[in-house]
Amino acid sequence: MDARVAWRADKRLQIVILLVGLHSCALGVGMLTMPRLLLAILGFPESPSVFFPSQSGIFLIICGVFYLAALREPSYVWTIVVSKALAVLFLAGHLVFGGAPPLLWLALAGDFTMGAVVLFLAWSHREAVAR
Repeated sequence: MDARVAWRADKRLQIVILLVGLHSCALGVGMLTMPRLLLAILGFPESPSVFFPSQSGIFLIICGVFYLAALREPSYVWTIVVSKALAVLFLAGHLVFGGAPPLLWLALAGDFTMGAVVLFLAWSHREAVAR
């Protein structure tokens, strides 16, 4: 079986990649269209400018699109794993040293879980195909 066909046939991996990509796109659309509301929900103080929160919305949409590209192209899975690992480090640093709102512990746990599950399933897929 062709490697890309096998990749697309791995339903567990495909579902997780789809959910991770859709999560980032949805969060990005939210940050782009209603940044003040999402920042308030997360516990951040009101900001006079929404430029940078809106910019993070575009960034999240871009990430989500590349995550979704991993549905067809296996090499893109590393985009998910690396970005989730860096997100965990970023969030941990801000939570421990920067006084970020405590609700971001949930975001850290979510990013860690998404990255770990994608890594585990991709590794399992690779091992299964190698047999």
